[in-house]
Amino acid sequence: GATTAIFTLVYDAMLRPLPFAQAGRLVTMQENVAEWSGALPLSANHFEFWEKHSRSFAAMAAMSEESMPLSHEGSQGTSGRPEQVTVLQATPGIFQVLEVQPLLGRAFTAAEAQPGHDRVAELTYSLWRNEYGGDPRIVGKTITLDGFPYTVVGVMAESFKMPPLQMWQGNGARRPLGVLVPKAFEPWQLQEAMGDFNYFGLARLKPGVTVAAATAELNAEQREIAAKLPANEKATLSASLTPWQQALVGGSEMPLLLLLAAVAGLLLVGCVNIANLLLARAVGQKQQMAVASALGASRGEMLRMAMRETVVLAVAGCGLGILLARALVPAMQRYLPEALNFRGALHLDWMGAACAVGLALAATLLAGLMPAWMASKTAPQEVLHSEAKLASESRGSRRLRRALVGVEVAVSVALVLMTGLLTLSMVKLMRVHRGFSAERTMTAMVNLPEDGYPNTQKRAAFYKEALAKLNALPGVSRAGMVSVLPLDGDFWVDMVRLPGDTRKWTDLPSEHFRFVSPGYFAAVRLPLVEGRYIEASDWGKNVAVISERTAKTLWKGADPVGRQYHMAGDPNGKPFTVVGVVENARTISLAKRDPMLVYTPYWYRCDAADGLVIRTRQDPAVMAGAIRRAIWSVDRSVPVPAVRTLGSVVAASVASRRFEMDLLLLFAASALLLAALGVYGVVTYSVVQRQREIGLRMALGAQRGNIYGLVLRDGLLPVAVGAAAGIALAFGMARVMESLLFEVSPYNPAMMVGAVCLLAGVGTLACLLPARRAAGVEPMEALRSE
Repeated sequence: GATTAIFTLVYDAMLRPLPFAQAGRLVTMQENVAEWSGALPLSANHFEFWEKHSRSFAAMAAMSEESMPLSHEGSQGTSGRPEQVTVLQATPGIFQVLEVQPLLGRAFTAAEAQPGHDRVAELTYSLWRNEYGGDPRIVGKTITLDGFPYTVVGVMAESFKMPPLQMWQGNGARRPLGVLVPKAFEPWQLQEAMGDFNYFGLARLKPGVTVAAATAELNAEQREIAAKLPANEKATLSASLTPWQQALVGGSEMPLLLLLAAVAGLLLVGCVNIANLLLARAVGQKQQMAVASALGASRGEMLRMAMRETVVLAVAGCGLGILLARALVPAMQRYLPEALNFRGALHLDWMGAACAVGLALAATLLAGLMPAWMASKTAPQEVLHSEAKLASESRGSRRLRRALVGVEVAVSVALVLMTGLLTLSMVKLMRVHRGFSAERTMTAMVNLPEDGYPNTQKRAAFYKEALAKLNALPGVSRAGMVSVLPLDGDFWVDMVRLPGDTRKWTDLPSEHFRFVSPGYFAAVRLPLVEGRYIEASDWGKNVAVISERTAKTLWKGADPVGRQYHMAGDPNGKPFTVVGVVENARTISLAKRDPMLVYTPYWYRCDAADGLVIRTRQDPAVMAGAIRRAIWSVDRSVPVPAVRTLGSVVAASVASRRFEMDLLLLFAASALLLAALGVYGVVTYSVVQRQREIGLRMALGAQRGNIYGLVLRDGLLPVAVGAAAGIALAFGMARVMESLLFEVSPYNPAMMVGAVCLLAGVGTLACLLPARRAAGVEPMEALRSE
């Protein structure tokens, strides 16, 4: 059941074709600038050039995704406020790329993707059903999106599921896609030589065209674009294509395979336990087999006789496993991290059932074939032997049973060690110095409609008034605004130019920007190193606070306070003056040190969707309603979809790691229990088989301590061998584990000793009960004649 559930997850994420026609031909498109590190989204200008000149693609599309307020009759519920929906802005080629058509109405056209055209929209099936009651007359009606009227031209089919775009993603839960609208590039965007790299690219390859051939064609076009760049923007451009499914799985591939290997190890331990039980049964079946052989049964008939019980167990286990997997899969999805939850509802289908049947067949062969083979090898003349002789176990069978226990222990040690390393890694990750404090801090995402807040001045005015209301709330110690909440992603990277720096644009240092209000630093308690924070008295001025790393990189150890820089994209604009330096903080990822950060005032730039951070003196859980009411007191039309603690934002940033660790912990505990049962079963059976020997030893003067030592040595020998093999197995997986760990070596000696000691302790406990039974044997009872 557990293996089938994990297989269903792995198959769903990595192997099941995406729900589009010939999905293997879908590829993501990214740009590369050799002077910068890492792949980038697309520039509008470059995308248009590709679309006009490429011959390897049946279609391509550029798109972006954002949240917008939606209002219409009947959609605002009892609150009377707009709902927030996820909107996909895409060029018209999206329908040809995905080979989809609306269920109702039509797709939007190229003419509708031009600036100034009347706004049109496609609704997803779920939004149409939930918000409009599945009204078939919706086509042609008007909805209000982002404050503007949009005419509905179509409704997508229920089967249309669009995974989230893999660009500048945050860690917050993504709302399901609700609306598709045409993406209209402005003339100035298409006139920029380099432009902003802001768009996710998706394309469909023509039949027979390989990824390598299409990449080569795009690279040739990139060289053509680079040759026309102005002197101050010269750059080495290239492109990269990735199969879409591979891009979706991304960094989750290795953890998924690790989970699959771990649950397969658990299945192996279970099979070994059954094999040991069946080996014990095989000894008792020797006389039955010998009689059958003497009466003329063939080896095949005897093998079938011995396998009957195994087959019955496997069939019953398969049925129960399918039922268990059906319950586990939806339960598992509730804890699934966002990175793996891109298909919608998980369910056990025919592929999962086929996996369960295949596992049952494999388990039958693995657990039952060897005991059945040993039982079927009984010679007819053994019928003439005494029953006591027949009831004894051969040395070969005993060695096999010990070897199987060693296998159980080896797998268990490896699982316990891997789980221990991931747990220690998680502990270190959560205790790492973040540079900010999440205690008693609430966050709220705000989504301003573009119609009412078309520019930075109007948006800044809203945030200024909203922050004043929040700071006036009882129990609030400080409220601030930030463009991206700590550990909720990264959305804005730009270049800065120092006075006198004449390098071309692409050689300038890149900075990660946060647009903040004066109260933000106090709200998250980001320590000041020198200078001062941005203050309310700076309103309208171009001031900035930078991180220590930025200061050391740009000014090489000199005092940066009072120094100036220009935004590279606005070289003739007013320069920024550095007024303070704050500590380096882990605001993008807990696992990595932040890159160079610049904090710029929100009156210079703020977007429609920004975050508020509120530090309270009260229990944060009781503040959510008051925070919403304070924001709505400024503008009731503004959606506030998510109010959560900053601690939950931090937890969401490590959700994938925690999911992997929790599952491995469950598998390791199960394997540990099964290994203990295996050791107990083998030692108990050995004590029963050696009862006469133990009685004889006691009759000849052996003490209870001697018998305890005899049984413990017999039981713990395979545990010791298996533990050594488990450590070797874990060493073999060290390279895989290293990429999943944070500040923990996969060769951590303390964890290895701990894993071995844990298995040794469990093995000792499993041996003590049979040892006590052996030490209590009455010599005369054991030696009594049959």
